[in-house]
Amino acid sequence: MEKPFVLLVDDNEATCTLITALLHKDFNVEVAADGLEALEQLRTRTYAAVVLDLRMPHLDGYGVLDYLRDNNPEVLRRVLVVSAALTRTELTRLKPYDVCAIISKPFEVETLLSAVRQCVDDPSALRGRFLTSGVILFLADWLRQRLM
Repeated sequence: MEKPFVLLVDDNEATCTLITALLHKDFNVEVAADGLEALEQLRTRTYAAVVLDLRMPHLDGYGVLDYLRDNNPEVLRRVLVVSAALTRTELTRLKPYDVCAIISKPFEVETLLSAVRQCVDDPSALRGRFLTSGVILFLADWLRQRLM
């Protein structure tokens, strides 16, 4: 059986190398260095999951999400956002896209692997969940600041 294809969209070469190494056993990983490359690849192949960074040159992750919402909305359910840019504003901005999951960088290896597998197997199972302790700590700090 052929391994499912995952599109990794990130401009950081080290991040791409790491995520590709983590996923290669179970998935065929194709890399796009920015949103424009991602759109070209999304037009030519169907991916089981899309691992998407938000901040990139040329066309950012929101540009990719807008394209998918307008042209191929069912793919949004297979998008896993992996970004260091997860401020409260960013999380609010992501909510309407209804992506499979959101993971903050740095991420835990098992969290990433589990999220990608879940997005591929059953995108509705994780949809909209914010994974990792980093996001939990961010939200706890935000709540502490608001309540004090």
